[in-house]
Amino acid sequence: MVRSTLRMACVIPAFNEESTIGSVVKSAKKYCDCIIVVDDGSNDRTRVMAEHYGVNVISHVIRLGAGAAISTGIRAALRYDIDVIVTLDADGQHDPDDIPSVISPLLDGADIVIGSRTKERSAMPLHKRLGNLVLSKFTSLLCGMPITDSQSGFRALSREVAESVSFTSTDYSWASEMLIQASRKGFKITSVPVKTLYFKRRLRGAGIKDALKILYNMSKFR
Repeated sequence: MVRSTLRMACVIPAFNEESTIGSVVKSAKKYCDCIIVVDDGSNDRTRVMAEHYGVNVISHVIRLGAGAAISTGIRAALRYDIDVIVTLDADGQHDPDDIPSVISPLLDGADIVIGSRTKERSAMPLHKRLGNLVLSKFTSLLCGMPITDSQSGFRALSREVAESVSFTSTDYSWASEMLIQASRKGFKITSVPVKTLYFKRRLRGAGIKDALKILYNMSKFR
């Protein structure tokens, strides 16, 4: 088992990820003291597959959105004696073996660490690349600091951030709203490069249509 001196909880939001949730959970267990999978109204065997690995599973009766799932998971994680919360996607896009790299800056005083996909951007589908670029620029403007990958769901946050920052966005806007709130509260945000895998069957995220919706929501954060 590879463990940090920090006690970690891992929050994994999932919607219809029966084919990947098992491998993600299995890998994440090497690094995290507790894992919370939030099944966001899946109609497949996501919950069953996650429970097979003995982790905590919270189920939304209906699909509430990525932001709602993250919020549910963070609230649950704070009930445990943990120092850090790591979030990552359930679809296999993120490699849990990057968790040590993502939490490392927290040991040096960072409060939020973003697992940045910028080095893998050439492999990112064009619609996601354009959407992510626009949203990262706008998020940087509202944060008053450069944010390289505002939409990455792979991130680590200190317990203090988790207790201090609450967000109302139930969709993908949560990713930017968390950073904007944290920056305005004076928390230190940084990023590290992470490996990313893209699958043709998995194109959810901040594409052009999603980006426009998120931009509209972000305009209300100002």
